[in-house]
Amino acid sequence: MGNIKRIISSEPLPQTIQAIVLEKSEKLTCKEIPLWPLLDYNDDELVLVKVKSCGLCGSDLRYYLGENPWGQHTLGKYIPNPPNIVLGHEFSGEIVAVINPGLRELLGKRVAPICSKVCGHCFYCKHGMENLCPETVHIGHGQGWGERDYFPGAYAEYVPVWAKSCYEISDSMPWETAAMMDLLAVGCHVARRGNIKPEMPIMIIGAGPVGNSIIQVANILGAGRVIILDQAEIPLTLAAKAGADFILDSRELSHSEIIDLVLRTTEGVLPASIFDTVGTKKSFDLGIRLLGKAGTYVNVAVHDLNLDVNSMSIASEKTITSSCNFDVIDYEDTLRWLEEGRIKVDDWIHRISLQDVPYIFPRLIQDQKKDIFKVCINF
Repeated sequence: MGNIKRIISSEPLPQTIQAIVLEKSEKLTCKEIPLWPLLDYNDDELVLVKVKSCGLCGSDLRYYLGENPWGQHTLGKYIPNPPNIVLGHEFSGEIVAVINPGLRELLGKRVAPICSKVCGHCFYCKHGMENLCPETVHIGHGQGWGERDYFPGAYAEYVPVWAKSCYEISDSMPWETAAMMDLLAVGCHVARRGNIKPEMPIMIIGAGPVGNSIIQVANILGAGRVIILDQAEIPLTLAAKAGADFILDSRELSHSEIIDLVLRTTEGVLPASIFDTVGTKKSFDLGIRLLGKAGTYVNVAVHDLNLDVNSMSIASEKTITSSCNFDVIDYEDTLRWLEEGRIKVDDWIHRISLQDVPYIFPRLIQDQKKDIFKVCINF
């Protein structure tokens, strides 16, 4: 007989766990579900993490409304969502169980895991574009798991992840700070996609969590004047703390007035990088009009929209592109900067419990003032 696999744990494991389940569009339920069946996934690299903190991402709101942002960003097409997704991909926790005896030393480690695993053998993986792998298995997105009663995510007391994806964090780092790692790595990848040029001005449209992440990474990468635009007070206040040089409240401004103010603060030089975290027709139009020669416009929020683009918009060697997920190097660099205190998220957090999640989603969707900046579920 072959070896019988068994779960090796550092604590007694429950048979059921509390989780927030997206049963269908706009229906979130807090319920008891079976503990994730580690042995049934046929992957010895999987470990079980006891979730300590989990961020609520803007993409989670899009899943709630029936979109599939992973499919839109990574594959460029709409993919229907399966029922019973447990959302949540920004998280931190403690490794409490493994399958592979060789991973026993991971038990008890404090980690901030990468939420996905790529196939390693497709065209994109073989050519250094793992973030575009169409066979990605994703925590919190319902992708790559085959047919399941429930799809793994971190809006739950426990979550399965891959050992190689688990990055250890220091004892001094708060759980909720570590839970921001996925978001921050996305911001890092976006900033790098924008081809930031030393001492050249950049502009960020939208001062939400991704926008505030880009500010901090851009400063680390040597950007010149950092300009940020939004229509809400709290995000703009946090942007100033994050290191933005010029804050634009656009509520009463036309596009022409915004362009004039930007040119004044840059002494007539258009931004070399534009980061559009909003992704509407209006924000696209503004971004293209503001983009300088040899500049790069990055769409961070891809939607199914038809955009009017005059080919003159890309004259002077301008680039229009998007950003998708992140690379491992983005995650590793961001974690180092976070540990060193070069990136700060302390002022972002709005803390809730797991049981609050079904009630916070409608509130966030209706929150035009953006009074809540970044929700974090603490366990």
